[in-house]
Amino acid sequence: MRLILFALCSILLLFGCSSGETPGPMERMPNYFPDGIGSRWIYKNSDGHQWIREVSGKANIEGKDYQVFEDTPPITDTELDFLNSTYHRVTSNEVMFRVNEKVTNYLQTELPKAVQDKFTGLELTVAVEPFEHPELVFFQIPLVPNFQWNALNIKVNGNIILQNLVLLQIPFEVHINVQAEVVAESPLETPAGNFEKTYQIEYETEITHTLFSTDETIQGKQTIWFAPHVGVVKIEDEHGITELIEYSFL
Repeated sequence: MRLILFALCSILLLFGCSSGETPGPMERMPNYFPDGIGSRWIYKNSDGHQWIREVSGKANIEGKDYQVFEDTPPITDTELDFLNSTYHRVTSNEVMFRVNEKVTNYLQTELPKAVQDKFTGLELTVAVEPFEHPELVFFQIPLVPNFQWNALNIKVNGNIILQNLVLLQIPFEVHINVQAEVVAESPLETPAGNFEKTYQIEYETEITHTLFSTDETIQGKQTIWFAPHVGVVKIEDEHGITELIEYSFL
């Protein structure tokens, strides 16, 4: 009997019941980069246009698990925007975007423009050679001011085909390089609220086209403000400023 009583007292002490208090639920820290299915952010740009970005599901691509972003209404791709990705994944220390679709769409859209003056009236299509599917390193966790990294660095080859004739094709090489840096840490006021700590991250993109043995380089710059446990709260690029106006997480 004494052994049984001793065991019962030990169990009561282990769970803290002798104090007369009932343990409350443990508070769960939200994700540094929120990505629960159903989480949504509403943005508004300088022209007053609004759209919703939502985590709509999951996908397994080439053995890697991604969360899927969906924009409503769909966002029209800009020439140098590799940060607006459909698929992302989070590891213990990095947030990465899958951008091979972005790269392919860019090549198929922009390269014909580079030679259209020389081949007016001809049908131009772009055949991209298989390339290693890259992931853009959005940032490392946690963010640290003055930290720099190479977010994306790839070379892609292919051909611009005239009139769908294999014998009439122009080889090309495209080198895409994105450098990133956390340039500041500061509070920020937005329509969605005031954030005590945001990180300002600058992404500098350089794209070099090699056609007819001639190089042409295009440069672009995009700045985002990221609030831990909230997400991207402000974006600034050549098209203007976009701000977060509302958000909710699941």
